Amino acid sequence: MNSAIILAAGDSSRMGFPKQLAEYKGKTILQTVVDEVTKNFEDTIVVLGHENETLTDKINFYNSTVIINENWEEGIISSIRTGLFHLSSDKQTESATIFMGDQPAISSEVIQKIINCKHYDDEVVVPQYRYQLGYPILIPRFFWNKLELITQDDFEGTDSVYKNFELVDYLETSEIKLKIVNFNFLKPTDYDEQSDF
Repeated sequence: MNSAIILAAGDSSRMGFPKQLAEYKGKTILQTVVDEVTKNFEDTIVVLGHENETLTDKINFYNSTVIINENWEEGIISSIRTGLFHLSSDKQTESATIFMGDQPAISSEVIQKIINCKHYDDEVVVPQYRYQLGYPILIPRFFWNKLELITQDDFEGTDSVYKNFELVDYLETSEIKLKIVNFNFLKPTDYDEQSDF
């Protein structure tokens, strides 16, 4: 089974408020991501941290499992580990697909391409356009223990795939789809820029 992990633990310091609650096409950013991901996975984990009580009150997580990363200030790798640790007890889970909670333009089309990409159990699957990498990233159980050895200083988003995983299956996407996958919200004007996607 392939499970999903949505990372939504950050503090949104450049936004000035929880960016997960910024509006995107009539819904909040995080609600949009949760809606799209849960349509495509039987098992979804949402990792919260900063402002977790506020997010829990305002977001419908459906049947997702919400877990709190108490160490969210340590960075994104800490949240990935938190999600994988929760999944590790379920031996039926063979891989985890990692989503960013602030990328609401992710589509079922891209998700299904990742899920259905033919790969070996020791290959990470990453969407790319030419030499640009994006999210979501599918990480087989084979690599989960290796993530315990990566520090936040070593982790540089999708570039970490080059540094820390020997075998990678790059899934070609169209240019516009990669823009959607790569785009995330850092400041309030960003969601105006993405509204046309």
